[in-house]
Amino acid sequence: MDSASRNMDYALKLAQRLFTEAPFYFLSWPVVAMLAGTILRYLVGRRVEWLGIVPRTGRGILGVATAPFVHDNFSHFLANLPPFVVLGALVLRRGGHAFVETAVVLLLLSGGMVWAMGRKGVHVGMSGVIFGFLGYLLGMAWVTKELWDLLIAVLVLLVYGGMLAGIKPARNGTSWEGHLFGLIAGVAKLWIDYR
Repeated sequence: MDSASRNMDYALKLAQRLFTEAPFYFLSWPVVAMLAGTILRYLVGRRVEWLGIVPRTGRGILGVATAPFVHDNFSHFLANLPPFVVLGALVLRRGGHAFVETAVVLLLLSGGMVWAMGRKGVHVGMSGVIFGFLGYLLGMAWVTKELWDLLIAVLVLLVYGGMLAGIKPARNGTSWEGHLFGLIAGVAKLWIDYR
């Protein structure tokens, strides 16, 4: 077997593992959905906005479930990809069921708050879930006071603490509401789990 065949065989096995084995598929399939939503945005342009959250409108409520998978452009997608994978993996260490439950609650709660209280416009992107993961992981250290949770919180603050600046009101088109409500949703999910 030549090196090209070996490399192809390795790549196929890696792809199979990423998309068919736990815990990897808990992160890989949402990433594929995010990529597909970003490509869809390029293919159909502004018509994809019906998949975003449009606050206080009937059509905009659908976006609570779909907006995280749509991004304005590849820069937006690439900005959300690393924190989604890294913070998601840290939440995933609690198990697949806990990860899915947490991600769904964060998606619905942060998206619901954006729909109910966000400013006019179309809100898209995975930021609400990402900020939810951030709030959940930081709060976990406070609640459990276990060494691993404390170490993870310190690491998360060092690497992603700058994200917290994203919760202040901005006029540049960024959905700071999604950031803020995501953070609140993460703390709320933690409160639900440990009340």
